[in-house]
Amino acid sequence: MKMPFTLRDLFIPVAIIIAGIILAVAIYAVRIHHTITQGAGSPEAVRPVTPADHIIGNPGAPVTIIEYADIDSSYSKSFQLTMEQLMTEYANGGKVAWVYRHFPNTLQHASAATHALAAECATSLSLPTTFFRFIDAMQATAPGENEFNPDQYPVIVAELGIDQAAFKSCVTAGTFTKRVHDDYDNALAAGATGSPFVVLLVQGQKPASIDGALPYAAMKKLIDQSIAKVATST
Repeated sequence: MKMPFTLRDLFIPVAIIIAGIILAVAIYAVRIHHTITQGAGSPEAVRPVTPADHIIGNPGAPVTIIEYADIDSSYSKSFQLTMEQLMTEYANGGKVAWVYRHFPNTLQHASAATHALAAECATSLSLPTTFFRFIDAMQATAPGENEFNPDQYPVIVAELGIDQAAFKSCVTAGTFTKRVHDDYDNALAAGATGSPFVVLLVQGQKPASIDGALPYAAMKKLIDQSIAKVATST
């Protein structure tokens, strides 16, 4: 199934110009304080992919990369760029899909869960592609170890043409708190101990987990090997 949008349009960073006084947004302070236990969980506990997920590529692809990420994590930021590059190469071929889920660690990044809420709110008020554009904009503004300041949400919202009042209301109400919690809990059940945490689903194979942000070359090799496995098993 081909996407109704181009990856070039999706991954162009939103131009962010921070000038003057930034509109203040009342932030709903979401806190997720689960204890992350080493070695707990199994990738087989990963939640099935549904249309409700944030997906790039063919939802029915034989190779699916499910990522659980913390938006403020420097490792997640690096892996985000890696996956965006890879999906420009593989998504339109129909054999690979990338699914993004939330795994905010508020013990390290105080606003991580709020960022997850904000991305969900922005998407609910716009197009599905807004989800990745919103995250790209936050990470471009606060690269590396920097943490994005929630006070700057209005700048991104304005750039994306989203209604400011509706966005503020959604975030303040914590409208998507359950979704963020569900993603987080499923990451733990699947064995996550840090961000990003990846579960690789290959048709005909058991789910396998990947801890950490593999670089482009390593991920590309893994994807090619996975596609080859599917080809030889069919």
